[in-house]
Amino acid sequence: MCGLQPSLAAAEPQEPKTLLTPPVQLAAIAAMALYLHAICWWMRPPDMGIFLEPWLAHIVHYGPLEAFSHPFSNYEPAYLYLLAALSLAHGLIAPMYLIKALSIAGTGFLTIAVADLLKACGSEAKHALFVLILPTAIINAALLGQCDALWGGSCVLAVAAMIRGRTVQSLVWCGVAFAFKAQAAFIAPFIVGGLVGRRAPLWQWTIPLVVFVASLMPAWLLGWPLSKLLTVYPGQASAVYFPGKLANPWMAGTMFAKEAARGYFVFGYAAALATAVAIAALTSTSVRNSRAMLTLSVLSATALPFLLPKMLERYFFLADVLSLALALSLRNRTATFAAIAIQLASLLSLLTYIYWFYTPFPTLIGAFFSTAALAATLVLVRQSGARWPWATRVRFTSSVTQSASTPV
Repeated sequence: MCGLQPSLAAAEPQEPKTLLTPPVQLAAIAAMALYLHAICWWMRPPDMGIFLEPWLAHIVHYGPLEAFSHPFSNYEPAYLYLLAALSLAHGLIAPMYLIKALSIAGTGFLTIAVADLLKACGSEAKHALFVLILPTAIINAALLGQCDALWGGSCVLAVAAMIRGRTVQSLVWCGVAFAFKAQAAFIAPFIVGGLVGRRAPLWQWTIPLVVFVASLMPAWLLGWPLSKLLTVYPGQASAVYFPGKLANPWMAGTMFAKEAARGYFVFGYAAALATAVAIAALTSTSVRNSRAMLTLSVLSATALPFLLPKMLERYFFLADVLSLALALSLRNRTATFAAIAIQLASLLSLLTYIYWFYTPFPTLIGAFFSTAALAATLVLVRQSGARWPWATRVRFTSSVTQSASTPV
């Protein structure tokens, strides 16, 4: 028998050897991220000389504090505070690269946020490194020099905190996100549903507003009129007069019937409102189901910009990131398909804006991808175990009735 042991040991299945060990995978992602960022780093985006560089020049001219004595930007001041801090290095690096450096730092923050979300869902945090090679994240930061990673990362942290049941922390991050961009409202149905499901006290509902107002106070104290600070977001919305430039159905209106499409905006608002209520209702019964919660956050970030008119080319950014987190967490074909489809829709919108501004057909093609992504997300919601509140009550009532009728 002893002579047979070596042969039996040799017959045991051996784990396949691979060169793609974790350190090699990390090095490959880092190398690809560095290469892709380097390609975009030297390119000048369309809006750099219209908005971002003049804002930085204003701060440099008046100083980091005196610059806020009067309005000089159509952004809320949260981002401008960071720009003011970086203006101290204006003599060491060219303005465009200084702005892009801040945006790339935001991508690092976004990566940390996705790692936290994956941990909250029981997945490996290291997979968040894929954010560094997400095409729309690279374009947003290294090419366009935009700050979407800052509000997007704050929203991701809000989702992670809500999944863990930390409602106060979640709401603080919501306030931070809204202080950077109004698009943070895309996650609001999920957050509202989480608050209802967690039975959060009423005082907690005021936290985002308190955080947002607090972000305005330094600029107000330095001289920026409060009335101007409070009307930045309404002013941004009123400046958009076309049906949309995002890869959603409204892009067809922008291309073929810009004036006529305005008469149908009310249907988009109504559909978005109804969808928001439905998402909140489903989330309220799913607060102890991390898979359903993550899936519903993706649905919220995808469905609202898909249905609403007047959406711009970067408004699928949060959906890009959350759908990536969902694909990394679930690792199934449907989630992967949804992530790829929404990424293509978002990417086509961005490329149309950058390179094919007068040929918007790529964005219209992207609308088919966003439709497919939304459909796949709905399938994932159904598979996640999310249930309507009334269905939950019916099951509970049935269980109580059955227990009462069972003889002891």
